[in-house]
Amino acid sequence: MGQSLIHETAIVDRQAVIGKNVTIGPYTIIGPEVVIGDDNIIDNHVTIKGRTTIGSGNTIAPYVSIGLSAQDKAHRNEPTEVIIGDKNEIREYVTIHRGTLGGTGVTRLGNDNELFVSVHLAHDTSVGDHCMLANNTTLGGHVQVGSHVVTGGMSGFHQFCRIGDYAMLGGYSAAYQDVPPYMICTGTRAQLLGLNLVGLERNGFSSEQIKEVQKIYNIYFDSGLVPKMAIETVKRQVTAGPVLDRFLDFIETTKRGIISKGSNEFPR
Repeated sequence: MGQSLIHETAIVDRQAVIGKNVTIGPYTIIGPEVVIGDDNIIDNHVTIKGRTTIGSGNTIAPYVSIGLSAQDKAHRNEPTEVIIGDKNEIREYVTIHRGTLGGTGVTRLGNDNELFVSVHLAHDTSVGDHCMLANNTTLGGHVQVGSHVVTGGMSGFHQFCRIGDYAMLGGYSAAYQDVPPYMICTGTRAQLLGLNLVGLERNGFSSEQIKEVQKIYNIYFDSGLVPKMAIETVKRQVTAGPVLDRFLDFIETTKRGIISKGSNEFPR
C-alpha cells in the first residue's frame, strides 16, 4: 500500500529516501542526502537539499527551500543538517537553512507547527512544537523558540535570542534579548507588556495556573527587585510545580539577558 506519486518533471536523486504515500509536485528538486518520511505532500517548485530529514504528515507549499547552506561567512558548505518533525504546515517561500560547525550543526523544526509565507529559519535555529510563525517572521542564527509560541507578521529575533514556551511576539517587532515563557512583547526594540493571557487560556491553563503566572510576573517584573533577589522571592512565594519550573529554568539560563518591561498595556 501507499505508493508515492512523483510528478514526471520532478528531479529526485536516486539516493534520496522517499517514504510511502508521498506526493512530490512538478519541478521540485530533491537532493541525494534527503530522507522524507511517509504521508508528506510536497508541492511544485520546492527545493530540498543537503542532509535533510523530514518526518511524516508534513505539507510543504510551492517555492519552499530547505537544507541549503547557511548564510554564515564561516560556513563552507560542511555536511550539517536540517531535521524536521511531523505534521508541520510549511507555506510558500519559507526558507530553512542547515546548521553550522560553529553552532549545533543542526537546524530543527519540531511537530505540529505552522510556518506562514516567507518565514526564515536561519542556521542552528530550533523551533519546538505547536508554534505559529506568521508571515515574514525571521529567526537569526542560533535562535531558540520554545513550544506553543506565536509570532506576528514581520517580526524578527536577533541571533542567539530565545523565546520561551507560550510566549508571543507582536507584529512588526524585533526581539534583541530573551522573551520569557508566558509573556507577550512588542515594539521595534521589543518590550514586555504583560502575560499572554489569550495564549494561556487557549492552551488549557487553569485559572489557578494563570494566577501563579501573574504572581511570577508581579514579583519578577513589578517589584523593583534586582533579578537575583527577584528570583529568590519567586522561589519562596510561588507554588512549586511545572509552571514555576519552566519560568526559572528559562530565566536562570539566559545569556543575552531578559527583555525589559514596557510602559504600555497590550490589548487582549
